[in-house]
Amino acid sequence: MYLKLRSLSLLYFSIGGEGLGVDLGFRFFRDDLCNYCGLCFERCPVLQLSLEAAKWDIKALVRGDTDSSLAFQRCTTCNTCDLICPVQANPYELILERWNEEHQLKGLPAIARFVFPTEPGNIWASIRVLMEEDELSLLHSWRENMNNPNKVMLLTGFYTNLMPYIAMTSLIGELKPAIAGFEGLWGCAGDTYKLGMIGASEEIGNMLRKKFSEMGIEKMYCFMGAEAMMLSDVLPNRFGIDFSFCNPEPLDYWILDKLNSGEIEVKRKLNMKVAVHDNCLSKYMGGRLQEVTRETMEHIGCEVVEMQHNRDLALCCGWGATIPTLHGSTSGNPLRTLLYLLDSLYRRLQEMEATGARVVVVSCHACYIFLSLIKVLTNSKVDIYLSQELVQMAAGEIPLHRNEKRAWDIVAAFTDVLFRWLFIPRERKRFSLKSIKMEPILQLSPADAKRIRFFGKIYHSVVIQNPAMRGLISITVKGLINLYRSSLARKKRKLISSRMK
Repeated sequence: MYLKLRSLSLLYFSIGGEGLGVDLGFRFFRDDLCNYCGLCFERCPVLQLSLEAAKWDIKALVRGDTDSSLAFQRCTTCNTCDLICPVQANPYELILERWNEEHQLKGLPAIARFVFPTEPGNIWASIRVLMEEDELSLLHSWRENMNNPNKVMLLTGFYTNLMPYIAMTSLIGELKPAIAGFEGLWGCAGDTYKLGMIGASEEIGNMLRKKFSEMGIEKMYCFMGAEAMMLSDVLPNRFGIDFSFCNPEPLDYWILDKLNSGEIEVKRKLNMKVAVHDNCLSKYMGGRLQEVTRETMEHIGCEVVEMQHNRDLALCCGWGATIPTLHGSTSGNPLRTLLYLLDSLYRRLQEMEATGARVVVVSCHACYIFLSLIKVLTNSKVDIYLSQELVQMAAGEIPLHRNEKRAWDIVAAFTDVLFRWLFIPRERKRFSLKSIKMEPILQLSPADAKRIRFFGKIYHSVVIQNPAMRGLISITVKGLINLYRSSLARKKRKLISSRMK
């Protein structure tokens, strides 16, 4: 439902002047309901503020004082504050509004190009130069399937396309002809929404509705549960874009149904202790995806142990934690982004390790790859699995499980980001996303592709992949994280102290 502006003048979202001007005669944050109780930020698992400090923070954010708001500077987009709010004022969306305003004034820092498929140096083009041929072939077929009318669709997903090997399983045999999708679907607006790009998210939602309707889709399963939540909850409830005609659901629901019916036969109980990571978007639709994951684990013989922060209070895997580093006075520095990412990833990994479980199960493919990243960088003994992979094991299959290899590919890609930022001045310039188009990813320049292949060879070579070097990397990464945490704590104390003056 669109809400008329109350305390702010009419927002106007315009990016680059090329078709993305959207007149926002509404707000998602309900300032008419908010009573500044502060519970949203007091109980936030990231901010960890006193009630007095939390009240101060929400008031600062409402009046637009973003320099004084920790929520603006450190929100990891986990959506917990919306669930906590006793009056349903949508404080998370207030943070998105403030980020949106900064985009309009300043544009986006260059590092944000990494998550836009139409921008140079994007993550999909970067990883693709390191992929094996069997995966590249799948990506091509999924792109071609977008041209075929079909009543049933299995949507690949933004981050699924970084690891297409997960579709190489007999579990989904009957759905394989229905797999379709590519990066030009913009992850069902998941990333743009989290970035606070409200107009772009609406543009993507309308584009997807038109395309899926033209394809004649009547039932859609999504490899990424997060994208199913965007289609079934966020886009309909925030923008009024209706996808009920294709009834989108996570693939996880389909798998559990097949287990319950016996169509997927459990040939051996796994008898392992697992911790479940609840991703940010699993908190939508009443948290049903969270319970489906747990039911699936119990069905295949796993004992589920809970992390300190779970379900509605679950921490972000860390990938969403890169977003606040794109804002404020030091925005766009890739070193700052990397440190905040590593800190947030490691915070979640430490909760996983504290459970005593040797396996962590995730349902989001972005969480899967980035938790795998912190696993390899810290040499953790915890194994990261998709819930689908564990079902494969219970059904007698051996999953390809290339997540650690792909994690080192991500390291190679980000090394190239750092290289370009340090040595190519134009790569530090801010930009505006000029248009939303349903087109293939922008390919890398030959120079970028060559550098990433070079970095990839180093990270996959014996120079890095030996016990001594892996141990050294682990010590270094943990040391940097601890130093950064101390720095964040000092800045937090200083900011809160300055409010009392």
